[in-house]
Amino acid sequence: MSLKINNAWIPWVLYPAGDLVAQLIVGELNGYRLLILSLVGGTIYQFEVPIWFRWLDQRTVSDRQIAQVPVLTWLTQSDSERHHRLNWFGRTLGAMLYFSPVWIVRHMLFLELATVPWNDIIWVATIQTLWKASCMSFIVNMPFSLLGNYIIQARLPLKYRFLGSIIMTGLFSIAYALAYKFF
Repeated sequence: MSLKINNAWIPWVLYPAGDLVAQLIVGELNGYRLLILSLVGGTIYQFEVPIWFRWLDQRTVSDRQIAQVPVLTWLTQSDSERHHRLNWFGRTLGAMLYFSPVWIVRHMLFLELATVPWNDIIWVATIQTLWKASCMSFIVNMPFSLLGNYIIQARLPLKYRFLGSIIMTGLFSIAYALAYKFF
């Protein structure tokens, strides 16, 4: 029961807490930004991350699909005679696919929307700048992300993966906020 309570309030707190640390590092405290990240964490991230992790955990690949794409043998383990579930490596890569530059650019866009008056945003230039920053952030953080996603996907039971992801993403939100500022 306490895990459900934690999963309900932790996204509201940990996502903005990581960003708060980054704001303190760069000396730019913004309460509105904290509020926006709290809303995003408690509404969007709270629902889509567990859905993705459940999908990864339940994803099966048939023998026919493995025959067509042999590399799938590296990402799966036998579940039955005809189906294979994603192994730790497949789930780790799946988590990396989710927390990709696309996810990071969206997170940075929330930061932009929280800190810049909307009528001052030059959308094309902003998206290009955020895309560059998110790609650089993804590449720079990749070793830590691989390790963190491995621990979450290979070592934690499904019911704790969301909490592990929140903690890791809270830490990464420091890096994303710094990338938003400096890249």
